[in-house]
Amino acid sequence: MKIELNRTSEDLSESLALQDSPEALELEADGVAFDGPIRVELLVSKNQDQLICRGQVTASAKLECSRCLAGYHCTITSELSFVVDLAGGSDQARSEEEGYFVVDPSAVSFEIDDLVREAIILSLPLKPLCSDDCKGLCPVCGIDLNRSQCNCVKEETDPRWDQLRKMSKKSS
Repeated sequence: MKIELNRTSEDLSESLALQDSPEALELEADGVAFDGPIRVELLVSKNQDQLICRGQVTASAKLECSRCLAGYHCTITSELSFVVDLAGGSDQARSEEEGYFVVDPSAVSFEIDDLVREAIILSLPLKPLCSDDCKGLCPVCGIDLNRSQCNCVKEETDPRWDQLRKMSKKSS
């Protein structure tokens, strides 16, 4: 995905709608299958020699629930905000700030693939859940407790007492 740097005239805001495939963006994450194009909507404003870009990234994905292991669809959205300085290397120290990029004055476009990929990856849930009240799998028989109940006896013991329990079994 690219932003054309010469398209925005002075003191004018422009809306951009971009999209690309997950493969073209080299977007990969464990347990995630992206099942549609990645969409970016940006409002690009020009202020002197800077392009101020704000918008949103949207992706549709199939995730695996961390409790019941069932697949479910999810829409991932993330905010995107950055500044592109068209003046060149005038402020090299500032170019190291997050979200501030200095480009060569002769450049005709600015590549945002890395920014989009980072925004999506950081918006993925750390512990994906198909629903907040997901019951998960039975630790004994492995049945999905969201779909049916099992008759397993769940013996809850404190693992701190396991060594003492082993010693008492040896002596008897």
